[in-house]
Amino acid sequence: MHSKLVRLLQRLLQRLHHARSGQALHAASTTKREQDVGFRFVISFLLALLLCTAAPTYAAPAAEPTRAKPAEPARAKPAKPLTFKEALSAELEILRNPMVMKILDRGGNIGDGKLLEVIDRAEQAGKAGVLPEVVVARLEVWRKERAIEKAYREAPWVHGPARVALKGPVFLQVPKGFKYLAPEAVEMLPHDFKSPSFRALLSNDDDTFAAFIHVSDTGHFAPEQLTLNADSILRRIQDKFTDPLRNAKGFMDIQYGIVAKPEWIDPPHYDKEHHVVSWAHTEPRPTSPRMYAVRLGKTWAAEFQVISPGDSDTETPIKRAQKVAAAIEFSPGEDYDDADTRTTKAAFSMIDLIGGPAFKYMPLLAQQPSTWESIKPHLYRFSPLLLLLLAAVLRATRAQKEQ
Repeated sequence: MHSKLVRLLQRLLQRLHHARSGQALHAASTTKREQDVGFRFVISFLLALLLCTAAPTYAAPAAEPTRAKPAEPARAKPAKPLTFKEALSAELEILRNPMVMKILDRGGNIGDGKLLEVIDRAEQAGKAGVLPEVVVARLEVWRKERAIEKAYREAPWVHGPARVALKGPVFLQVPKGFKYLAPEAVEMLPHDFKSPSFRALLSNDDDTFAAFIHVSDTGHFAPEQLTLNADSILRRIQDKFTDPLRNAKGFMDIQYGIVAKPEWIDPPHYDKEHHVVSWAHTEPRPTSPRMYAVRLGKTWAAEFQVISPGDSDTETPIKRAQKVAAAIEFSPGEDYDDADTRTTKAAFSMIDLIGGPAFKYMPLLAQQPSTWESIKPHLYRFSPLLLLLLAAVLRATRAQKEQ
């Protein structure tokens, strides 16, 4: 209705403009002037009629109501809990997506678990019946994750600030806002946290940063062993995934573009003040990056392997790893600067620790054993028979000469 009125008024104004133009162009004609006056009167009457008709329609809403009561806010109805059938149907719909299956196959996670929680309750109550295999697999992973979370929360954490003994002469000054879990307690967690090297666990209070701690008596790393060439170390790391003789699967993955070569996130760096070596590089597969920080002592070393880098507005993950590594303390006489010429040297260099040992074994080009080394075992094995054969040959030769 409003648009029609606007168009109508526009047409009337155009007609009025043409009428005024006509009056200017034919001012000499008295008859034409009288006609224009009459036409202007008709137009003015029609405009007044239209405005009177439209005014009540469009002016009324602008007027404030005098006795209108304020409208009461609508109350939000509580969400209806999902039934088992609804949860199962929604979960199956999610799992039909091929991208979701790829994420799950690579160890990723989807959703917040509300659907699986409903399905789990129904199955525990015996009301689920026979579930599809894909849902059973998802439910098993979900239950394992819940068990890990529960055991993780209920573990006997030591909250900082506190000083804890790690191993031998090595101690950790747990910073404020962090918590420590001893290796014995880590071993009691579900198998996802267990490790063959018997490591402790350090995390911050909001569980966004976590790192395993492994302490070992490595020997002393001399200053010349701490000269780190980032390029050569990176080539060693990449060699683990690209050399077909070392890792055929990783090599094939790279050839078909499934994975990418590792690259530095933070190149190896040695902090001479705190005697901390730190580095971080990407993983060939789309998982968390590899991030380490090692605190060096006289002959002992404490290695932090970051498993959850966390988020912070004030420091990068590698800075946080360096910070907790610098919190390592040694007994008197066991610090890095306490080493002398009689101190046992490390059997390997820091380059070997970061990049792994140099790959020297080449099956196709390796030095082959000598001929004697090859036949010696067989000679020892058949020596009695060979002696009898040799004696028979000598007797036959002697008999032939006598004849």
